[in-house]
Amino acid sequence: MESPKNFNHVPPHADDLELAVLGAMLVDADGLRMAMGLLGTTEEVFYQMPHRLLFRSMVRLFTAGRAVDAVSLHLRLGQDGALPKYGVMDAYEGIVQSVSTSAHVETHVLQLLELYTKRRMGDIGRLLVSKAYDSMQDSFELLTEAQQLLNSAHAVLQLKRPQAVGEVYDSIIDDIVRATQQTGGLTGVPSGLSLLDRLTGGWQDSDLVVIAARPGMGKTSLVLSNGVFAAKAGYPGAIFSLEMGLRQLVRKMIASEAGYTTQQLLKGKLDGGQEEAEAIRQRASALKAIGLYIDDTASLSLGELRAKATKLKAEHGIRWIVVDYLQLMTAPEVKGNREQEISAISRGLKKLAKELNIPVIALSQLSRSVEQRGGDKRPMLSDLRESGAIEQDADMVIFLYRAEYYKILEDDMGNPTKDTTELIVAKHRNGSTAVGDEALIVSSKMAFGRYSDLNESPAPAGERPFYDKETKQTVQLGKLPASKFEEEVDMPF
Repeated sequence: MESPKNFNHVPPHADDLELAVLGAMLVDADGLRMAMGLLGTTEEVFYQMPHRLLFRSMVRLFTAGRAVDAVSLHLRLGQDGALPKYGVMDAYEGIVQSVSTSAHVETHVLQLLELYTKRRMGDIGRLLVSKAYDSMQDSFELLTEAQQLLNSAHAVLQLKRPQAVGEVYDSIIDDIVRATQQTGGLTGVPSGLSLLDRLTGGWQDSDLVVIAARPGMGKTSLVLSNGVFAAKAGYPGAIFSLEMGLRQLVRKMIASEAGYTTQQLLKGKLDGGQEEAEAIRQRASALKAIGLYIDDTASLSLGELRAKATKLKAEHGIRWIVVDYLQLMTAPEVKGNREQEISAISRGLKKLAKELNIPVIALSQLSRSVEQRGGDKRPMLSDLRESGAIEQDADMVIFLYRAEYYKILEDDMGNPTKDTTELIVAKHRNGSTAVGDEALIVSSKMAFGRYSDLNESPAPAGERPFYDKETKQTVQLGKLPASKFEEEVDMPF
């Protein structure tokens, strides 16, 4: 491979730029606050060791609430034992004598960060080359590590500063105005279930939604149903499945779309044989065009999820993420018990939702205490398995409850519970947990993995809301007019 032009072995840096930033911090309080706000306490941004030591002493003065000026800095350098090291005294005298303004400190700090990012990229490259030639390294683990390292380098330049209320005020009012124009108050990603969308306004950006239940309640079927609906409506998304494989999930989607059970398709139990199987190819073909991405990596770590989700957002513009399910994830960097690891995963999922500004829907198992209780065995927040942090971090917690599963065939009002699921909203940080006095009960044909409004079929594709990429708004379509042909002609079937 041809060597890059103008390449030398000295890492990119600029001594005069480093002195300019340090001097600006010393000249006045505004320069100090600006530089500290952008740099934090990352002394590695400075390439020269004397400059790092100067910055370190300034940080110590700043965090102690002391004045940061030439006299205070000189005393602090002496206390830190830095004056006799690495030419620190020469650097100190240089910034005291040569810098008289902090006018351009923000520009200089950004330039400094760019040089620091280049040095980190060089370090990452050398590390990856070293590991690439190590026969003991796993290729997939190395790819994951590379993605994480690159993301961390990229984050250096993603400076996020505090904003005044006035800066975001008008955009928030714009959001409110748009919300008034949406039928049914749908402002987030639609689930396809009217009662749920009325309560939530759709899955909201930056929210961590936890959907929890005991095994066999239909958690995966619910999020597949929601995900297919959302993707068809123009909201692309990703499902990270740690339990079921890619082919299993797509088979479930095809079965639900075409009106078969998964077992029928798996075992080929079709009355029409091969001809009927080919007909399914056409009946479920709408799935081929939707923006739904599935990753079935087992034992997915939090770092891997973050790297993959960031890439999917950049490349495909995903609007939501599902993790199935939370307790199967790992956080190898956490040194502690399983509860601490689950807490770290829960916090990480909430952080990911905020970073990507999309809803993250995490499925969770409930503890066996549900089964051991008497009565109707309705779940409660204390049943969340392994960590109270899940409840704390989640913006919404929804339990799935199928009375039919526990041989309860009628509810308190005498209504049959067959093929129904109650969505129990146990926590809703940004709203209520119920739509008036109405329970959130939906139709759930578990044999087909199909969820819909009770006593209603899902709206035809032409009546569903969809996301307009040009206007970046959700378009609500009204009900299509009845066919005149159907009204005037007696149909022979």
